[in-house]
Amino acid sequence: MKNSKELKELRSDLIGELESIKLVAENEKRDLTIEENDNMDSLLSKIDDNDVAITRAEKVETNLKLAASATGAKISSVDTDKATRGWSLFKAVNEIRNGGVLTGLEAEMHQEAQNEARKGIQGIGLPTFMTEKRAISQGGSAIAPVSIGAYVDSLQAAGLYNRVGVQNLGTVAADTVLPIAGGSTVAWAAENNATANTGADFAKLTLTPKRITGVANLSNVILAQNGPAAEAAVMRDMGRNMATQIDAAMFASANVASAPTAIVTTANTLTFTETAGAANLVTNLQTAIQTIAENHGLDGDLAFVNQWNMYSGIKSGTEVAGVYPAYVDDRLLGYPGYFSSAPATTAGPTGDGLFGDFSRVFMCTFGPSSIMVDPYTNANSNEVRLIMNNHMDFGVASGASFVKYTLDV
Repeated sequence: MKNSKELKELRSDLIGELESIKLVAENEKRDLTIEENDNMDSLLSKIDDNDVAITRAEKVETNLKLAASATGAKISSVDTDKATRGWSLFKAVNEIRNGGVLTGLEAEMHQEAQNEARKGIQGIGLPTFMTEKRAISQGGSAIAPVSIGAYVDSLQAAGLYNRVGVQNLGTVAADTVLPIAGGSTVAWAAENNATANTGADFAKLTLTPKRITGVANLSNVILAQNGPAAEAAVMRDMGRNMATQIDAAMFASANVASAPTAIVTTANTLTFTETAGAANLVTNLQTAIQTIAENHGLDGDLAFVNQWNMYSGIKSGTEVAGVYPAYVDDRLLGYPGYFSSAPATTAGPTGDGLFGDFSRVFMCTFGPSSIMVDPYTNANSNEVRLIMNNHMDFGVASGASFVKYTLDV
């Protein structure tokens, strides 16, 4: 017995055949032939039978899910790999901009997103499983582009936050509270003395939804072509721009409006008195390591993130004067060394940077993504505007896990 997912896909295929017959006749500006009418009647009959089968399958699945919920089992009829391969951005956009409703796989994925969000979603909904998996099968071709795959790959490849070692919790419920254990105190005591109450002091980190949005203006000519390469290019561009904005907020020297709190503006972030002069660049970076060692310890996912304008000075600097370079094979003084345009620069020139334990940074996504379709704003330019909305947050469990500095370059 086919599940409701497979039956709905079959129904979508049948409707597609109907549309093909209709479009051929319309393009040739003629009535349907006898053979075409017979084919349409046959397809309509199959669709009616399929609708009955879908209703039956959905009832069976509902009852199975109810039964499974009592035992804690989980049943899903969604073929996630097939969904990510078959979903079409342009098909969904064209259906909405032409005043219609989503059909086929796009409609089902939209429904999955609404079920996940537990509310209605305007535009085109994308369930989280479509936007959080990196490895996506390409189907029958090794090079066939997949729009969702392009978005996810670009989001991960372009985002420095994906490489520094932050703790990504994936998709969570709103206002997620993480208990953060403080350090417990242990001491020697006399044989018969009472033990002091030195239990761990628990703090908390609360992650709440922050909206990040992107806009893409698509030519109606491109949409009419419905080419998979163009779809992948659009989604890749959105993914890259999303990643850039996440980095800009996370590694900034000051908080970005409406974004999560920047790492270095977290309360209790460490600082030290920098030694002036570009010649002391490497010495100051060593002091940053020492500062973390004394306050946090040199454990966890330690790494540097420095402003790009420090690159030349760091690249030419030596750990031991004239003997050993400070920056070798993307490692700075023995730790991963990354560069970003997010930290600030000032006249002088100077550049900001940070060093610390990125395993103490937690981030998460809240619910599915959505794409609003606006065919009106750019209508005079023959374009359709897409607005992608995501909700996410990140935060630092302990400000003393990081040290911020401003160095002469």
